[in-house]
Amino acid sequence: MTDAEIINRVLSGNKQAFSLLVAAYQTKALTLARSIVHDEHLAEDLVQDSFVKAFTSLASFKGGSAFSTWFYRIVYTTGLNALQKSRRTPISVELIEDDTPHWIEPYIFDQIDDHILNEIIREEMTNMSPTYSAVMDLFYGQECSYDQIVAITGMPLGTIKTRLNRGRALLRNAIVRRCPELEIPHV
Repeated sequence: MTDAEIINRVLSGNKQAFSLLVAAYQTKALTLARSIVHDEHLAEDLVQDSFVKAFTSLASFKGGSAFSTWFYRIVYTTGLNALQKSRRTPISVELIEDDTPHWIEPYIFDQIDDHILNEIIREEMTNMSPTYSAVMDLFYGQECSYDQIVAITGMPLGTIKTRLNRGRALLRNAIVRRCPELEIPHV
């Protein structure tokens, strides 16, 4: 069943059908929320709030974009609003152990143990500003296109590309700093 069919069912009175959207988007929404607030419990609350907002606003969804884009925009905005309210410093972010962080130059993988590399990335993402970590999660974790990220964040395309490049550079520099034995050509 497509998202459009589910939405039509919900809008026709079958409120239980919304649980299909929750099941489909909960995991990725939680990952996005974590990349913004860097706190597991707050991220869970944000996702729950975002689903409530999506449910109550579902009639306003016009279908001009994918439901996922519209919903991730809600998660993104809710996360930024929570950060602004609490002025919290990011605490932690989780990466799936089996995820290969493919935004780092491939030659680094040949020189460093995967476990160590994942640990460095996890720690550095924890310290990274949500300005970069949220956009990186949308692009690499959620596999959103540039156009989808523009729709979700409301940022211009150039800003998104800049934040991705700076986020990658921050991670690359952290790996080089923490693993001085690596042979990395200077570009």
